[in-house]
Amino acid sequence: MLTMMPIQGDLQVLGLMSGTSGDGIDGALVRFGADGGFRLLWHDSWPFPAAVRSRLQGLMAAATAREVLQAGTWVAGLYAEAVAAFRRRHRQPVDLLAAHGQTLDHDPSDQSWDGIPVRGSLQVLDASFLAERSGLPVVYDFRRRDMAVGGQGAPLVPFGDLRFFGGACRRGLVVLNVGGIANVTVIRGGRVPRVTAAFDTGPGNMLMDALAERLTGGKQTYDAGGRLAAAGTTSPRLLATLLRDPYLAVDPPKSTGRDLYGRAREAKLWRAWGGKLATTDLMSTFLDFTVETIALAIERFVLPAGPVDETVIAGGGALNPELVCRLARRLESRCRLRTSDALGVPVMAREAMAFAALGDAFARGLPANVPVATGAARPVLLGCLAPSSPPTGTRSEGLPPSRHGGRRETPVFRLARGATSRHPRPTPKGR
Repeated sequence: MLTMMPIQGDLQVLGLMSGTSGDGIDGALVRFGADGGFRLLWHDSWPFPAAVRSRLQGLMAAATAREVLQAGTWVAGLYAEAVAAFRRRHRQPVDLLAAHGQTLDHDPSDQSWDGIPVRGSLQVLDASFLAERSGLPVVYDFRRRDMAVGGQGAPLVPFGDLRFFGGACRRGLVVLNVGGIANVTVIRGGRVPRVTAAFDTGPGNMLMDALAERLTGGKQTYDAGGRLAAAGTTSPRLLATLLRDPYLAVDPPKSTGRDLYGRAREAKLWRAWGGKLATTDLMSTFLDFTVETIALAIERFVLPAGPVDETVIAGGGALNPELVCRLARRLESRCRLRTSDALGVPVMAREAMAFAALGDAFARGLPANVPVATGAARPVLLGCLAPSSPPTGTRSEGLPPSRHGGRRETPVFRLARGATSRHPRPTPKGR
């Protein structure tokens, strides 16, 4: 059997993430040690211009097979430009890219085509193109292996959450990310901290972002500083209607996306309520919908299993002071709320750091899905590898010379016979 020989030493992995908001690419370079230690070296963002955001939204809404085909190379080109920009700004060497790609669709529900169960998650990214353009190996396609063993392919960030936040957990800690969708990772303390649950709670910023773009004619893609929501008054009637959403009552593990909380949902709500409420009242109601779904998820699905000392918030929503203020008030009798910055993880770096951790796990041959979070039958190795090309004039296993402390610019990925991905056989003595 041919398998990959795991990496043994330190590794500097650049995690790359473009989320459901489709507003840009976040990057985080993390140095991982073989002993489990880590250090964030830098994080950065590369925003998409309006034309790119518009094309992405069109692809997410409806795309032909030809457009999906072409989108893979296009997204890889965007990622390559982001990587080049990051490397111009930051001089630390990069060993490996861990690239999520751009999600166009995510459907973990089981359906049947001619008696064959079908489900899937589509992240467009031509990783071979990215590897050629960047000159770096690329680990990609993280979700589908989890789905192959019965998981939902999401959430995948709990592996990184445990690594980055587990040491701060006493009795219970909730890591909350408010991006386009809001999701939580629940960590329980003990001699060895562990993830006990992780799931999407419901909407994050999606509805608010779509409404802000509508109200400003596309000049703003989000409610800056939460000012529109702060100027409004929440409609109890609309909020009660929104909270009857069937997804909210589904037990974890579960995941959702823009099919439930994207532009189509915002457009439907605008048609029904835009003429009845002031625009600021509508924004305030959308914000409280996010706040309530997060709080209700913690009350229904987390607290019955044990106390939570604190909730740590990250993602774009952590930069919305109105959202943070309302959520802190809503949770104050349950647990305290603070941002991930307080624990050394910048709020806008958490997801990119999580994918860097997934890339490191792949390189070391370690399973990185969390079955209790995704519903998978067992832990599996996540990702695929697009290797970088060797320098011109070298043998196939040749690598660029070391430029940092004797380590190479790219990690060594070799095929080994008769070894497993986690435990390569040692060479017998005398051979």
